[in-house]
Amino acid sequence: MILREYRPADADALAEVYRDAVLVLGPHAYTEDQIRVWAMHPEDTEEFRHSLSAGVTLCALVDDEPVAFGQLNPVNHLAYLYCASNHARRGFASRILRKLEAHARAEGVATLELEASCVARPFFEHHGYRVVEDERVIRHGVEFLRFKMRKDFSG
Repeated sequence: MILREYRPADADALAEVYRDAVLVLGPHAYTEDQIRVWAMHPEDTEEFRHSLSAGVTLCALVDDEPVAFGQLNPVNHLAYLYCASNHARRGFASRILRKLEAHARAEGVATLELEASCVARPFFEHHGYRVVEDERVIRHGVEFLRFKMRKDFSG
């Protein structure tokens, strides 16, 4: 595996990584309607390409193909962390998370925050994050449960 910074040419592949993760891993915790709506993102590839260019976005590649990605945006918020289903549970997301955490610390961040799905919550808890609030959000008329989580780096 190679870990490198995002390039705008990666956007289409990362959209596929995102959708694959949602469609294959999401049904363990979400309904068909929730999966359908969740997988709609990114709806606009150019907007997704632009959003991935903000902040710090890292990609994991296998055989020159992106298989996982994560993003800090802003530097104290984990905006994305997704892995293709056929590469899940192989350490790709953990490695990206560690690199992004190191970057945040180097920038002086004392607390890193994120919103985790029901699927991702155990992963983040394993990495030292704690739930600070349950949150219900509505996307395209469908309600989702997710968790605001936080990890303090001081102490």
